[in-house]
Amino acid sequence: MRFGHQRSNYGYAPFFKFWADAVGSGSDWQKWQEQWQEKMQYATPATNIVENELDFTIELAAPGFQKEDFKIEVKEGKLTIWTEIKEQENTKKYSRREFGKHNIKRTFSLSDKVDVESISAKYTEGILYVVIPKSAQNQTSKTVTIE
Repeated sequence: MRFGHQRSNYGYAPFFKFWADAVGSGSDWQKWQEQWQEKMQYATPATNIVENELDFTIELAAPGFQKEDFKIEVKEGKLTIWTEIKEQENTKKYSRREFGKHNIKRTFSLSDKVDVESISAKYTEGILYVVIPKSAQNQTSKTVTIE
């Protein structure tokens, strides 16, 4: 039987991984708690990765943000996309709240055969598009500006 939509872990998977790590590594609960709190300060947005002959395109669902909210960095073969939103005072009283503007973070491992210098990004209609061109050369770092 299937419940909900395809993405059914609702963010609980990181908890189970941390729980398994904590149980399997002795019981340094203080360290485990600190790691869990650090991990949970970021939400994990839904992402599509499209590959064609010339490039990869990451499509990251992030409605409600501005392009200035995003930071994208390539370092040591990993592309990281994140936001750091300062909490605003909330004057609304919610009966139910299923969405909001939270910090997000996703990290992707890159192939050696991508052109790091030509990575580009565009944010439109709630989707961040990051285009990663393929290349035969090996490059390691870059900061990406969002159009």
